[in-house]
Amino acid sequence: MGRGGGGGGEERAMAAREWLESLMARVDGASTTAAEFAGSKAGNFDAIAMWGLKVLHVGGGRALCSLCVPKFLTGEDGYWHAGSIATVIDDVGATAIMTAEGHIKVSVDFEISYFSPAKVNEEVEIDAKVVGHKGQLSVVLVEIRKQLSGELVALGRQWMSTPRMIIKGNL
Repeated sequence: MGRGGGGGGEERAMAAREWLESLMARVDGASTTAAEFAGSKAGNFDAIAMWGLKVLHVGGGRALCSLCVPKFLTGEDGYWHAGSIATVIDDVGATAIMTAEGHIKVSVDFEISYFSPAKVNEEVEIDAKVVGHKGQLSVVLVEIRKQLSGELVALGRQWMSTPRMIIKGNL
């Protein structure tokens, strides 16, 4: 899937993993417990939405992660918030693209279908795969499934582009 840019496949995979893990890093004295972190004024939505995310594999246009849904990311009904799911899809999808392209891209079209709710303390697997490129655009599909049953929780499709488009004749 690699299209050059940003070094070899292993270098791109390492850079993508480091980028994803940096989003999850604790910020300015944030607490070590999930509950304290959620209540802090850390201001890093990505870190909160991906609390406890485990990176299982990154490389070759793919990012595979797992997550145990924490209580503070669920509603009163105990189901994982849709906004948090969207953040995970966005960031893990961007990571998969980074392994193929060697640089970060931004979302320009983002669609999510929700199938089955995930509950608090339920383990889910997030699998992002780059499925194509067209010019500066790349498309990634991200599946979130319950680990025990394999049941589909959500399916995301997003087109991403380089942050700054270079227009021919405007160099």
